[in-house]
Amino acid sequence: MMKGRSIVSLIVSFAILATGSLAVFAESLRYPTDVELRKLKLDFEKQIQSSGSISRKNTSEIDQLRTLRAAWSKADPGVAPFLGAYRALEEGKFIYPSNTKGRVCIIDTFLTGERGNTAESYGVLFTVGSVSNGTIRTSNNHVFIIKGDYLGDTYVHPDQARVYGYVLTGSLKAPSLTYIPGINITLLPDWAKQEIIQKFNAAGCTAYLPDQR
Repeated sequence: MMKGRSIVSLIVSFAILATGSLAVFAESLRYPTDVELRKLKLDFEKQIQSSGSISRKNTSEIDQLRTLRAAWSKADPGVAPFLGAYRALEEGKFIYPSNTKGRVCIIDTFLTGERGNTAESYGVLFTVGSVSNGTIRTSNNHVFIIKGDYLGDTYVHPDQARVYGYVLTGSLKAPSLTYIPGINITLLPDWAKQEIIQKFNAAGCTAYLPDQR
């Protein structure tokens, strides 16, 4: 549990302070440049200061995440600090380790009014990212930065560099036919679940400790 401000109020206030529209809906045409990224990091730190600090009791989920991060910090130290479930309003980012060193797997969840023939049209997007110099560069041109319990998603849309913030909320569980993180499983067709599971497995993603893979 949180001390002081609730996790809901922190997510709302942090998301309101973030610049730009919802990052998951914005196709980033390119990675932010080094100059843009330096400015976005400063903006992100200001957002964190304005949103208030987070204090937690040792809940079972956070304890599980700490155990996961501690184990992966030995196997893949660059990846470990990013692992976990993050929230912002109606969106979520779930960052998993991979069997490939220096790579992470990301499940994005978000609200959408669309319905099509991809999982993304139902509000679930799978991407992979490479960890380098304390950032994650994703396969769809986003760069993730991290500060304590906050994750910043930086991107360029349409021609402006932006940052959107998320708050750490819990641990990780692998996707399955009965569970997709951040999604009401009853609203997702089986083929969409299978699409996410197939991509997750094909990329060597895991929610387990390194010695349990």
